[in-house]
Amino acid sequence: MTTIKDIAARLDLSPSTVSIVLKGNGDKRKIRKETQQRIFEAAKELGYKPNIQAKILRGSLSAKFSISLYWVSDNRIHLLSRFLKGLQTAIIENNYQFQLSIVPYENNHLKDILTQESALTTNAIIICNPSEPDMEYLEASDFHIPIVLYNRYSNKYSTVTMDDKTIGLLPAQIFASHGKKHPALLKSPATFTGMNIRTNVFEFQISESGMERPVAVTVNNTMKGGYFGALTLCRLAPLPDCLFCTSDSIALGALKAFYEKGIRIPDQIEIISVGSGRPEQEEYCVPSLSVISLPLEDMARECLRILSEALNTFQYVPVSIAFPTPYIARESCPTMQNK
Repeated sequence: MTTIKDIAARLDLSPSTVSIVLKGNGDKRKIRKETQQRIFEAAKELGYKPNIQAKILRGSLSAKFSISLYWVSDNRIHLLSRFLKGLQTAIIENNYQFQLSIVPYENNHLKDILTQESALTTNAIIICNPSEPDMEYLEASDFHIPIVLYNRYSNKYSTVTMDDKTIGLLPAQIFASHGKKHPALLKSPATFTGMNIRTNVFEFQISESGMERPVAVTVNNTMKGGYFGALTLCRLAPLPDCLFCTSDSIALGALKAFYEKGIRIPDQIEIISVGSGRPEQEEYCVPSLSVISLPLEDMARECLRILSEALNTFQYVPVSIAFPTPYIARESCPTMQNK
């Protein structure tokens, strides 16, 4: 196993200088940037991994592991409360000795926040909602600590995902079983591959079911975006008789637009949404919203379980876990029996 002394010998530096830099204190101790960069590059080339167990035994590291949660700073911030609820439940139920910190980052700029230096300040990382450029950066990098990706696909890191194909398949199958002919789709710009999988599967299954090609309107992933997208649909002739929304924020905005236009839900238009927001909001809006439910809390708990196993056994082998996404029928698209 590569040690700090090995890195120091390779670079003809003192072990104390290498240790200071790898602990993230290079700037504070006024070590030249060029020297810091050489140390990080050598650590990467030699496969240096901080010996967490030894640090705990020496008392130089708290027995509580530090977990960093990287969360993108965009309109998905409202999902953070559900994810944190899942993490909190897991910590309490399993008596995990974790200290959790939240690290915000901008879409497409994960590389500016997650660096070799910053990775050395934590014991493990959960990364949520990375974009395609962010994923390219991760796949090209080697961080020698356990990392779990939430709702992304990777052969390099552990992943906790959901069934994106089913998310697109179920609404199309349900609309077809209800005899619908004129489908519509309100979608936001795709920020990761899974979003394209959902909408592509939906459109393919609509075609396979003999329905018309869906009218697709791209909107901002907000209630305002859903509101104006639905107003666009209201101007169509014939009016769509079923609608799939890629988020419940979009669907809630659409409900307001349809209400203002006097369009009855579900009599004139059935609506199914991806259920990513607060279940209580989906259940108690008027009419209540039928959703393909995303199990954010369960997925958060699984992320911590994977990291706990890696940190306590001091072994990290990437695994992939996929969660089902059940359909919850409510007033906006009830089952045939409840009509």
